[in-house]
Amino acid sequence: MYLIIHNPLSFNRKSKWATARLVKFFQKKEIPFILRSTFKIDDLQGFLKTNPTVTDIVYCGGDGTINYMINHVNVTAIKAKIHFFQSGSGNDTLRTLKPMKKANVRLGRAVTEAGTVDFINGCGIGVDAAICHFVNADKNKNKLSYFINAFKGFSSFKPMKLSVEVDGVMHEYPKAYTIAIQNGRYFGGGMKATPDANPEADTFQALVVHSISPALISFLFMTIYSGLHLKFKKYVTLLVGKHFKITCDAPQYFQNDGEVLEHVSTVDVAKSKTREFFAFDYAAVALANKK
Repeated sequence: MYLIIHNPLSFNRKSKWATARLVKFFQKKEIPFILRSTFKIDDLQGFLKTNPTVTDIVYCGGDGTINYMINHVNVTAIKAKIHFFQSGSGNDTLRTLKPMKKANVRLGRAVTEAGTVDFINGCGIGVDAAICHFVNADKNKNKLSYFINAFKGFSSFKPMKLSVEVDGVMHEYPKAYTIAIQNGRYFGGGMKATPDANPEADTFQALVVHSISPALISFLFMTIYSGLHLKFKKYVTLLVGKHFKITCDAPQYFQNDGEVLEHVSTVDVAKSKTREFFAFDYAAVALANKK
């Protein structure tokens, strides 16, 4: 039995269409399923105890929906398989997971003075988090929203003095724009921030953008879509490690999987837990449930 969990309040038309298509697939293939909204299940573990026939969970949504789940559900205590189904406006987590089909993902935990949060794709402090703030506050989201709000972020952001300790080794950046600690390969709706990141590895990869003029920062960010930004070693540094301690000289926006905390100047990042996740695959599910 499959449990399909969806967000009924999503204002993304594409999201609603994708979820409706998913339901029709299960009906056509005569695969037993239960459909529930995120608001009808206050306690997922409790729901599964009263519905022991559920073997697979299909969690519909984007990065924000997935982030909500890993921060509110003890995913390691769930025996059922967890599939992520792409139906949100941001899907950087699935961009990494889809080619892998499944992965034993190392979740990260970020401790800040504004709160402690887990992340699955990545977290960051600086201009990328400021852009997430503007995107989340935008009431008229569309395909150009990220680009429009990116320029808002670039124009309003002042470079910060950044100290980063990685597994005991200190790195100093007097004029930094961002540090993004990645589990996945993408951020910002398809930017290939850390092309070689592996969510199953023991280490995170951190992208630091620094020492660049405001006139060039917008151009540099555009090169991230192709991964060419790593060639600009004067302005871009890639750090790899298990434990990161970050200190900024002034409070900043902080983002974890695109969700934003404010007034953050210190961040401690390390592994939280490990859990296997699947990218939902129509063909694989149909084959496994063929009658």
